[in-house]
Amino acid sequence: MYTPHPLIAQSQLIHERHIVVFEHVDGMPNSGEPWVSPELVVAICKKGWLRARYDMRPVTFAANDVTIIYPDHAIVPKEWSQDYDVTLIAVSSKWAKQQHLVFPVRHIFEHILYPDFHITNEQMAMVEHMVKVISDISSIRDEQVRDDLLRHQMENLIHLLDYFRSAEPKSALNTLPSTKRIAYRFYQDIVTYYKQSRETKFYADKQNLTAKYFGTTIYETTGVHVSDWIARYIVSKAKILLINRPDLTISQIARSLGFDELSDFGRYFKRQAGISPAHFRQIASAGTE
Repeated sequence: MYTPHPLIAQSQLIHERHIVVFEHVDGMPNSGEPWVSPELVVAICKKGWLRARYDMRPVTFAANDVTIIYPDHAIVPKEWSQDYDVTLIAVSSKWAKQQHLVFPVRHIFEHILYPDFHITNEQMAMVEHMVKVISDISSIRDEQVRDDLLRHQMENLIHLLDYFRSAEPKSALNTLPSTKRIAYRFYQDIVTYYKQSRETKFYADKQNLTAKYFGTTIYETTGVHVSDWIARYIVSKAKILLINRPDLTISQIARSLGFDELSDFGRYFKRQAGISPAHFRQIASAGTE
């Protein structure tokens, strides 16, 4: 008997609960056909393997591998083993935006180059513990309490996975096509020089490339413009400071991020986040009370 995939069959539950954990999932929604998730999905492979194409790139997903499927990205499942067993954490994309979840830009950027990554058994035990907590929280009936706890726990999980990913050796970097090496070097340069410059030409010069070629290469490789990557990184750091450093004024945060004028920082933040830094801090503060 055909059993619908939980990401399809339980779409209404995801909408109502905002985050739902599905254990022991043994397949994909559409074998051989493109599947585009409307939600953000964290996938943790417990055993077995899956072969698929992710945004037209071949990937193999095996035991102790982790991937994050961002909304509107296409997956074409090819085949999977009979013992394939994966845990899925489905996060309502609409809710994630409303809650202003903070995702490390490094994780998003590296995910484009490396769709999945491997974790150790010890790391898996930590992840499983956090997933169990998220699953338990998602059953709380009080929506406000549930949302506050889920937001914090989900951000903790994403940051933990980001830490695990950053510690993974990038020995395969030299085997990447030159365009992807340019993109990866670009991210490293953002981390180093974001306070110094937000201009495309500055980062192109770091790799002895013309601004036009550099900008085209980054966009064709990642699907995101150079200026947007820089903005994502800066605004992500700003959000973390606005949430975790209440002792700092917004002016101090602006200066720490390379902005001489508070008004410039405010406009820059609002273009990316949709709200002002002060409004974001107010919302984040209300969520932790």
